Amino acid sequence: MSAITRTNSRGDTPDREGTGRDARTEYGRAEQSPALPTHPSWRFQDHFELWADWLERNSAGHWQPHQSVMQRTFRTREETLLHAERFITRGDFPMGRGNATPVTLLRNRRESLLAAFREAEGDGVTLIREVIFPVGEYALSMKVTRERVAEPVRTTFSSAANPLRSLAGQPVKLTVLIEHPYDVLERAGGHLNLGDRAAQVGVHTQEFAAGTAVTGVPYRHATVSVPRGLLKKPLLYRYEVVEPDLEDTSSLTGL
Repeated sequence: MSAITRTNSRGDTPDREGTGRDARTEYGRAEQSPALPTHPSWRFQDHFELWADWLERNSAGHWQPHQSVMQRTFRTREETLLHAERFITRGDFPMGRGNATPVTLLRNRRESLLAAFREAEGDGVTLIREVIFPVGEYALSMKVTRERVAEPVRTTFSSAANPLRSLAGQPVKLTVLIEHPYDVLERAGGHLNLGDRAAQVGVHTQEFAAGTAVTGVPYRHATVSVPRGLLKKPLLYRYEVVEPDLEDTSSLTGL
């Protein structure tokens, strides 16, 4: 029987029309909001994900991603693990691209994979289980992960529930665009300074009316939708958090 490798790594309407009016002319520099309490609507939910992937060895002999088989999200840990076991029991792991690798495991190999998966461990927080199961020159990776994600929120700019408030003080990237078909007008990057009527990212400061619609996922991203008239697509100001390990210093000075 091939060796089993387990890993524990973590793996509203505006007062004026305009696309980039500098709100500093009337309101001064948008001041960064002080620390705000979390809003009840910014609740988190656990999302469990089941990943199944084919791996192949690179020139250094290490396993690396080759082709995804499946990725599905579930609400509970139990449901995720049950689905994983059923998936393994079927033994079908399709691989395209003309490879000759088996797509259906023999019964004894399914049983071995199932046993290895049941014994596999993770950190118990982000990574629930992970197993790498060699199959010929390739390997199957089965992994169950957990992520706490806030629920989407739809509100107005002046509301305490405005998801943009959850991004205040954090490094973000801003994309100004016209709704589908998407046409990007401007980009900027920097820490988000949020005032009562304005949001500033780098050198870009934009004023928003109190009733302007805002949608987003707290702590991740928020999009402010500014109408431009009955027959025109709205302008979208999309603010997205830049993860610390992906942050590029050059992008935070304006693009």
